[in-house]
Amino acid sequence: MSHWLSKRWRPLFLTKSLRVFGFGFLSIILPLYLLRLGYGPLFIGIVLSASIFSSVMYNIIVSAFSDRFGRGRSLILLSFMMALSGVLLITNISAISLIIAAVIGAISVTGTETGPFLAIEQPAITGFTNDKNRTKVFGTYNFLGYSAAAIGAAFSGIPSFFSSLIGYHILLYVYIAISLTLAAVYFKIGRRLELKKKPISIKNISKNGKRTITKLSILFSVDSFGGGFVLQSLLSLWFASRFGLGIGMLAIIFLFTNIITALSILMAPKIAKRIGLLNTMVFTHIPSNLFLIAIPFAPTVPSAVAFLFLRQSMSQMDVPARQSYTMAIVKPEERTALTGITNVPRTIAQGVSPSIASYFISIAYYSAPFVASGAIKIAYDVSIFFTFRRIKPPEEK
Repeated sequence: MSHWLSKRWRPLFLTKSLRVFGFGFLSIILPLYLLRLGYGPLFIGIVLSASIFSSVMYNIIVSAFSDRFGRGRSLILLSFMMALSGVLLITNISAISLIIAAVIGAISVTGTETGPFLAIEQPAITGFTNDKNRTKVFGTYNFLGYSAAAIGAAFSGIPSFFSSLIGYHILLYVYIAISLTLAAVYFKIGRRLELKKKPISIKNISKNGKRTITKLSILFSVDSFGGGFVLQSLLSLWFASRFGLGIGMLAIIFLFTNIITALSILMAPKIAKRIGLLNTMVFTHIPSNLFLIAIPFAPTVPSAVAFLFLRQSMSQMDVPARQSYTMAIVKPEERTALTGITNVPRTIAQGVSPSIASYFISIAYYSAPFVASGAIKIAYDVSIFFTFRRIKPPEEK
């Protein structure tokens, strides 16, 4: 059966789509919702950073315990935490409760995800496929995710039809419903996701595995620090502050942004087959970062959006290639640890930059986040190429 129709990973395609649909609208409305509640850009930056740092906690726990505690049970628990965070956002008891919501829910403010769900699902998918189809499967997995994010972005325009907070609350109730649906799906498929081999502790990872994980952790943290300056939530805040755009127009912009991203993802496996996984990661990423740097220098909304679209046409092609490559170069029993451990410094690094970026936006220094992000991410591209160019996945040997 074709890789995208296999019953083994079809439920994970569903959970990915549902989850990122929720993240797709929440990442756009969250900063605007907080603005409507009376909070300023600096507090919004704190909430975004708190959400990112909470992923560190979850990734540490996932990498250390999920294979032994049970992947299915871990995913169910994470789904309930998502639902609870939605409840806290709606009730809005205090500023502290909003920060707690960001922490316990590990809310994705990127519009996609790098958090604990991915750290469990990614190794599970790899265990269901072979070297030949691995990149295709990850391409489909991410295509569905970005397509769902596009639909989520379209839904983020719902608050524009209401004069009060009702529109925001409707979407938050949808987010809670998604979380509970995820828990139900994971309850049904949990046993299929478990590691077939005996789980190993982090201290028992092979020397080669530890070396690979260390290098990737450092490099991914550089990339994520740069990416933290231009999270989808911050792009939403930037367009609102720089050009005065409302939630309705932002919904349209990010709808097409995510559609473009989703379509570009489909090209990644084909490009990887021709030039290799690592080359795909690097040589699609560098041009996208040049377009990123150009965005704040665009004098009008159409020109800024055009550069954003050009950036998105290539910026995420590296995702399925990176997932496939990293899963291929370590042992199966080390994959959850690799995904979880590399996400820790990656998430810490990404958690620092939103507060810096929101400060620049608050003082109308609009170009700084984009220039910093683009320059840092290009440095990552060059570094990972020269560090791993001699390490090939099985299908390229």
